[in-house]
Amino acid sequence: MAEGAAGGTGRRRGRRAAEPARPLGSLTRQDQPHALGTEECGSCGSRQLTRLRLTLADGTEVTFVSCHSCEHRAWIPVDGDGTELTREQVMERSARR
Repeated sequence: MAEGAAGGTGRRRGRRAAEPARPLGSLTRQDQPHALGTEECGSCGSRQLTRLRLTLADGTEVTFVSCHSCEHRAWIPVDGDGTELTREQVMERSARR
């Protein structure tokens, strides 16, 4: 193809400098401590966990833990002794009134 055949003038257009990549968002914050007992899975002992700090509707702060190995899930109060809440307790504390 001859130069300019596609409508160009033969001059290169200047490119803008690429903006620096922004860090991706995160569901967790490193500056907030997690609940006791969330370092490893309470069921199988695996340390490969997803941990999210959440606040339930009644104001209870918990760490939600999901195990990558056995898929065990738990909600553990941040100010507690490491004892998991039951699903019923989580549902009750999450109800909007």
